Amino acid sequence: EHPPLKMRSIIVLCAAIAVAAGEGYGVCMDPMEVGYLCTLGTSMGAKMMEAAHECSGDMHTQQAADHRSLLRSTENGCPSPREIKQEVKRHLQGEICVLRQLGWVDNYWRTGWNNETILEDLSSLPGEVSYFLMDESIMGECVDDTMEYIYSSSGDCFGTYSENGQAKVADAIELYARVTCFSSTFEQVCEDYVRNKVYYMFYSELQESTNGPPKK
Repeated sequence: EHPPLKMRSIIVLCAAIAVAAGEGYGVCMDPMEVGYLCTLGTSMGAKMMEAAHECSGDMHTQQAADHRSLLRSTENGCPSPREIKQEVKRHLQGEICVLRQLGWVDNYWRTGWNNETILEDLSSLPGEVSYFLMDESIMGECVDDTMEYIYSSSGDCFGTYSENGQAKVADAIELYARVTCFSSTFEQVCEDYVRNKVYYMFYSELQESTNGPPKK
C-alpha cells in the first residue's frame, strides 16, 4: 500500500533535505507521523490510530521522566512504595492508556501482559520492524540496563523498604523499564524503517525523472 500523493511529496522532500544535510540526519517527521508510516496497512496500525485518538489527552499532559528521580531521596526522605508507583504511572500515563486501548494490558493492570494479543499485533508489522520488537534479547538487555541504572542512582532508599515494599517498588520499576524500552525501541526501529523507505522512494522518483517513464 503506497502513501497518498501528498505524503509521497513530503517524503521525497524529506529525503532531499536528509541527503543535503549529510548522513545521520533524522527523518523530518514527528514520532506520530513516523509511527503511522511504519504501521501503515497493518492491523496494529489501525488499532494504534484509534488508541492515539482516545489517549491524546493523556499524551499531552504526560510529564517526561528522569530515570534517576524515581528512587532518589529528597529533603523529605525516601519516597514510599506507593509514591513510586504513582510517580511511574504519572510519567507513563500516555503509554499505559495506549497499551490498554491496544488490549495489551487490562484496565487495572491485574493480569499483567496479554502476550497473545501482543504477538498477534507485532506479527502484523513489516518484518524489519517486528524482528527487533519481538527479539527478547534486545528488549531484555534494555530493561535490565534501565533497571540497573535506576537502582544504582537510588542511593540507600531501596534498602529501607520492607520485603513487601521492595516487591512493590521492583514491580513499578520493571513496569517503567519495560514500557520505556518498548517505546524507545519502537521509535528507533520505525525511524530506521521509514528512513530506508524514504531513501528508496526518493531515488526511485529521481531515477524516473532522470530516465523518463518506462517505455512500453
